[in-house]
Amino acid sequence: MSIKLPASFALYSMVIHITFLAVTEYMQRSKVIALFACVISISTAVGGNDSRPFDAQQLVGTWNCTHTMEEADTGMKVDYVINYKSDGQASGSGTLKLKLANFPEIQYGVSNRSNWEVKGNSLILSATLLNVVNQSHPELDSFLNIKSLIPHRLRESSTILELTASNLVARSDSYGGVYSCSKRVSDI
Repeated sequence: MSIKLPASFALYSMVIHITFLAVTEYMQRSKVIALFACVISISTAVGGNDSRPFDAQQLVGTWNCTHTMEEADTGMKVDYVINYKSDGQASGSGTLKLKLANFPEIQYGVSNRSNWEVKGNSLILSATLLNVVNQSHPELDSFLNIKSLIPHRLRESSTILELTASNLVARSDSYGGVYSCSKRVSDI
């Protein structure tokens, strides 16, 4: 069975424009990797075109991030919590819901550990560990095996569009998707 991916699904890299529409097996694998790049992008909270530098210390703390993409009868929703530490390490976890034509909605649990840094207006994340678990339909892993498509190490860069004490808006450099994060009140 072949799943087609939309042209806009360039993810996570992502893992990304997760709008699957029908392409070759090769294209399918490339797009799923992009999807996970999207997840990585969200965990790095990067994005934008403004060239002004941002204070990296504003990122330190715990952020709730969301990202939704829909196209025709395909789509993706990511809810992710990431904790940026002052030592340049980060860890996060959340859910990725994937809707594909002719498939039930699939929910994945996603977690990662990474190193992060801010250079000018860019946030750069290098994942050191990425776990993905099919929580809703593991029987689909036999032909849609996301784990086998994920590189052992992912590096993602994004441009920060907005960074305040409580909000982060970013655009992934790899696929162009914009997402937003809000800092947990206890960390403001």
